[in-house]
Amino acid sequence: MTAPIIQHGAWEDNYDDPSHPIPSIYALDIEAVKKTGGSDLTIIIASPLLADERSQRRLLEKIKIYLKYLKTPEFQSRSGIATAENTAIIVKIHSGSDAAMFELIEKCKPWVETNAASLKMEIMDQSTH
Repeated sequence: MTAPIIQHGAWEDNYDDPSHPIPSIYALDIEAVKKTGGSDLTIIIASPLLADERSQRRLLEKIKIYLKYLKTPEFQSRSGIATAENTAIIVKIHSGSDAAMFELIEKCKPWVETNAASLKMEIMDQSTH
């Protein structure tokens, strides 16, 4: 199985929607491989995310691409077989985002768990940017 994940290069060259808070669905924002197996894969949303249909679709598609990536030989050669216990998708989201987007992330947790990862949300304080 392949996943169209971009892991290196000039990120701006890979943006499919540069004006959006999620500028690239296919870029793997951060991957931290654990020595004990598994990884933490992070999605960074550094500016406020609206709850419009476009934003919801982009967030869900990015999570879906990350889940596909977990099944690839490339991921498994570095991290082993992903499980909800050893692999997390962490969504770091701007604190000024629409409350409906925080709810959407919460609603995605069971979906992500059935696909061999846990889903965590970290709200980034605006003052840290």
